Amino acid sequence: MSVLKYAAGDQVVRDKTSWGMECIFYPKRQFGEKMAMLVVPFGANATGWKSEENAVIFPKGVAHFIEHKVFQQKWGDAFVQFGKQGASANAFTDGEKTVYYFICRENFDENLKLLLDFIQHPVFTQEDTEQEKEIICSEIAMYDDNPSWAVYYQMMEQLYPDHPIHTPIAGTEQSVRKTKAVDLKMVYESAYLPQKYCLVCSGNIQPRKVMTFAEQMQPKRETGKIQWQNAENESVTLYAEKQMGLQQPVFQIGIPVQKQEMDLRKKIAFDILLEIWAGESSPFYAQAYQKQWLDMPLGSRYLAGRGYAFCAFFGSGQYANTVKEALQKHMERLQQNGITETTFERIRKKYIGQILRMFQSVSDLCMMQAELCQYQSDLSDYFRMSKDLCKTDVEKLLQNMPVKDKMVLSIIR
Repeated sequence: MSVLKYAAGDQVVRDKTSWGMECIFYPKRQFGEKMAMLVVPFGANATGWKSEENAVIFPKGVAHFIEHKVFQQKWGDAFVQFGKQGASANAFTDGEKTVYYFICRENFDENLKLLLDFIQHPVFTQEDTEQEKEIICSEIAMYDDNPSWAVYYQMMEQLYPDHPIHTPIAGTEQSVRKTKAVDLKMVYESAYLPQKYCLVCSGNIQPRKVMTFAEQMQPKRETGKIQWQNAENESVTLYAEKQMGLQQPVFQIGIPVQKQEMDLRKKIAFDILLEIWAGESSPFYAQAYQKQWLDMPLGSRYLAGRGYAFCAFFGSGQYANTVKEALQKHMERLQQNGITETTFERIRKKYIGQILRMFQSVSDLCMMQAELCQYQSDLSDYFRMSKDLCKTDVEKLLQNMPVKDKMVLSIIR
């Protein structure tokens, strides 16, 4: 068990079970809340499974379908049992992972035992699977009617037409209807390997005691490998729009990034670059505010996973094309003139301040750690790299930003 100090004396405790599961703990003795989550490195972008003798293509949306089904046990609904034990439980799936978690003030040990147990014993009957299809199809229809959801996936289709990231996480109604209980069981057995999970806990917890519970899980033999796909088509569709009858259009602007390796230092540098480029203290924002191009500041994010990486801005208003053109011009100006040390330091300190605020929330700590698991890092790494980042790290990304022929615009009107 290793203990690392970071950020004014806070600690991160890291350990592994005897059979290989990573465990990361953030003890916060002064907090009343406690949270635990299991991060399963299997998400919607996984395309299949392959062994020496066999290969299987996964149905679209199967990771999300399994997330729904895992809570169903022989003895009843794990959601209900968490509630009886005073915990609020939930789960989510994204392209890279599935995460199961609970948060509580009392009965942490009982809830932790439940979390570690129910994920190992799902029940996949055809009758229950058919009932769950109706719930998931209703969820898909709800998201199809959500402009923010629609504008994002339209942008992903423009950026990555041959990568599964452009397919909604829940799949399509057609793919869900075709999925059978035997499919769910097969995918679960091949993808849910406890030795590859990461257990994350924060709050007023006792790491050594948690490890005794974690050791009781049972690893499974790995008989093949999960298959992931790289984005091969480098061409993009620069413009797409869809009519949904909105009074105020919403839009997203995306830029694919080359060299798509999982690199935490690069993620930090991209986050800071996006803030320098179009944050509230940037020349771009001053111009957009003065000319009333935006209803509110642009949101931004950098997202990377297996086979893809991109930057995106999102906002609303009638001037999406104008905003895109202005972003291009301000990036070209940055590429020509560079970044001043004063600007870099101001944004970097703001970024570090945002990290420090996470230390004051049990749920923020766990949720951020769930993201850091794919970088094989923890918050002490995140904090240290943010402090050590240099202006040259950001300027290297700046000079390779393909804004002229790769910046795409997605609009929902």
